[in-house]
Amino acid sequence: MKKNNWILIITSIFLFIILGLIYDSKMIHNLDQSAFKFFEFIRTDALDSFCYFLRDFGSSKMYLTFAVIILIYSIILKRIWTGISLIITLLTARVVVTFLKDIYERPRPTSMYYVESGFSFPSGHAVMATTFFLSLGFILIVLQPSLMKHKRVIQFIALLIIFLISMSRIYLHVHHFSDIIAGWLVGYAWYSICKNIFIFLHERRQV
Repeated sequence: MKKNNWILIITSIFLFIILGLIYDSKMIHNLDQSAFKFFEFIRTDALDSFCYFLRDFGSSKMYLTFAVIILIYSIILKRIWTGISLIITLLTARVVVTFLKDIYERPRPTSMYYVESGFSFPSGHAVMATTFFLSLGFILIVLQPSLMKHKRVIQFIALLIIFLISMSRIYLHVHHFSDIIAGWLVGYAWYSICKNIFIFLHERRQV
């Protein structure tokens, strides 16, 4: 793994730990409340519907469906371990989310627009969206090297989807903004770890 990869991963983990220690502070509370007020100000029926769509689009079931499709495609290209790596990344990310939520046990906002179970920190949707869509962009280029020339476009689309799914969680009041930031940090770190493990094994012809 390149040195800068390690630095980014360690930095993400460090910032997550710090955020986990201060999310009850007045500064973070004010930040979270400001985010809620902003989305309350722009709230419309159309945005309500769009955010509920993003809630379902960003579900684990949807990601698993996409991952299975990629797996089938990788089998056709005789690159089965590439497809399997995406599923492994997805499933392990879910385990990481559950583990961290159980550690912090932060309650969800009391003003939720609908009933959402489980703890709040970090946001599972933010973790899963970040991990999955960054991994998907990487895997697509691995399977189709010709897409490398469109790498920036693929990355932009992935980041846009991640942002929209994440913001919808604040809009629907099922997560604090600090939960989302924590989710981005965890998601990026886990994506980077899994990506570099794949590269390490691929370079040694293990996958």
